[in-house]
Amino acid sequence: MAQASSKQPGRKAGPAPGDRHAAEPHGGLRLLAHGLPGLPCLAAPLDPQALASFHPLWAQDVAALEPWRLAEGQGWLSGTPQGADMVVCGHCASTMEVARELVARGELRPWASVITPVQTGGRGQLRRAWLSAPGNVLATLVCPPAEGLWIDLRPLVLGHLLAEALADEFPGVEVKWPNDLLLHDRKIGGILVEERPGLVLAGLGLNLAWAPDAASLREGACVPAGAFPARAGGPGPLGLWLRLVKRLETGYRVLLETFSPSDFLLIFQSRLAWLGRRVLVSEGPGLGYEAFIRGVSGKGELVLDRNGREILLLAGDVTPL
Repeated sequence: MAQASSKQPGRKAGPAPGDRHAAEPHGGLRLLAHGLPGLPCLAAPLDPQALASFHPLWAQDVAALEPWRLAEGQGWLSGTPQGADMVVCGHCASTMEVARELVARGELRPWASVITPVQTGGRGQLRRAWLSAPGNVLATLVCPPAEGLWIDLRPLVLGHLLAEALADEFPGVEVKWPNDLLLHDRKIGGILVEERPGLVLAGLGLNLAWAPDAASLREGACVPAGAFPARAGGPGPLGLWLRLVKRLETGYRVLLETFSPSDFLLIFQSRLAWLGRRVLVSEGPGLGYEAFIRGVSGKGELVLDRNGREILLLAGDVTPL
């Protein structure tokens, strides 16, 4: 376990003053040593030792990123940054709230992100509570600008790119329209895109170490929860998130430079869960019916076949039969 100290005996010295971290105070990987105080407090203070104590996977990440040094005004900086623009905060209500505040302060740019070991007020689709535990990925990504139809397709784009990146280590990841990630028909992750004037944030949760049991889920939950299978030597939450953000940024740029929205929607269907299968569709209390999933429309709606009649689903839940 890493110690909350600026020196690590027998280890390579951390970056010297005047290096990239000092020249770019908002770049690299940093822990919010002083948290984000306020009424209420947005995020608790954090140091490497405290972070490692949350879960063995976090301890693994802390050790892999040693040595850590305390830099005035920046927090704890890793001696082995991954080229990330990433903030790790202590327990908070939501990484969305922390990210909004840091963006307002000018401390986060597009593709920057906030990640925490514990959040108490995370939300998913339709403002439902997102249950999680230490060891999982709980993060918010600052999204880059987009134009035209790409704006509306952002949840599908992020879902597809995440599924592609995760499939390198966990084959079989699919996207449950519009914003959930599945592995073997169990929900392992979710995406919530929040748009404000001049700001788009994507909150992401991935069940890396823990998943709620059936009794903990809300009544009527459509899909059982699951977690990624444990892998010896696999990355912890921070290690995985560092890899995913890099893949998301690269994949997003290639996608928008190479393909049109209609091209993307054809590609997206390769990761669409339950394509061609009969499902139960719920558009609200008492509004359920059976249909087949046929794909997605040119605007990103889910295309259903209900007794030979095409239906374009704008919002709702689907469950395989």
